[in-house]
Amino acid sequence: MPPLAIAAAITSAVIHASWNAVLKGGTDRVTDSFLIAVGGLGAGALIILFMGALPQAAWPYVAMTVVIHLVYWFCLFKGYDAGDMSHVYTLSRGMAPMLVAMGAALTASEIPPPFKLLGIAGVSIGVFTVGASPKAPLKATLWAAAIGLCIASYSLVDALGSRAAGNAVIFLGWSMALMSVPMAAFAFWRRGVSRLLRDAAVAPWRGIGIGIVSFAGYGLVLWAQTFAPIAQVTALRETSVVWGALIAFLFLHERLGLRRWLGAAIVAVGAGLIAFA
Repeated sequence: MPPLAIAAAITSAVIHASWNAVLKGGTDRVTDSFLIAVGGLGAGALIILFMGALPQAAWPYVAMTVVIHLVYWFCLFKGYDAGDMSHVYTLSRGMAPMLVAMGAALTASEIPPPFKLLGIAGVSIGVFTVGASPKAPLKATLWAAAIGLCIASYSLVDALGSRAAGNAVIFLGWSMALMSVPMAAFAFWRRGVSRLLRDAAVAPWRGIGIGIVSFAGYGLVLWAQTFAPIAQVTALRETSVVWGALIAFLFLHERLGLRRWLGAAIVAVGAGLIAFA
């Protein structure tokens, strides 16, 4: 796997874990999602302004990713309403690498060598070990599975779309700008226009900043997937769950039990196989 792709995927994972740690301190998911959409819309609009039109071949992928992301946000709200965030988030993220590996084999003829496939499986198993709970409600687990399917779907579609566009940045700009509009509309529907704007005005830059940072982090993944195997980049990016646990341990002073340390070790071995085997 190219060193630049490894660096981009790991950097994206650390960025993803960091902004999720900041977001964890918030209690208003609707307002946060609205402000993140505003940040994504602003960043996407700037890219469109400077880079211009999207190649025609990439438009079907943009349309698909907008629809998938809307389903993803709906499932995410339902999942977090049904169960513990750590279980839903971890289970859904852990599912993605193996699902993307299967999808990439079917759509892009990318079949990982045995040791790479073992590494992808190791990342998934390790992520499950870090946070998934066998005592969680069945409803929460089912919603987590739906979220995982959405993550795998948009990961694959976005990777193929970036390749079709010939440039990951312009694809990301258009897709983020277009998906941010229905995301904001969804938040207005959940909260109401006047109340949402009032809530958002309390501390707007936190959420907008998260939107911009998450935009940049995901851009690194899409860029890496234009020249590296899709499933391997996705698996390295999902190490964000472990980075999140380490951030919680080092900066939020959360305790990590034996199970979470074991999961982190499994992820590290899996990531090593993906990167260097």
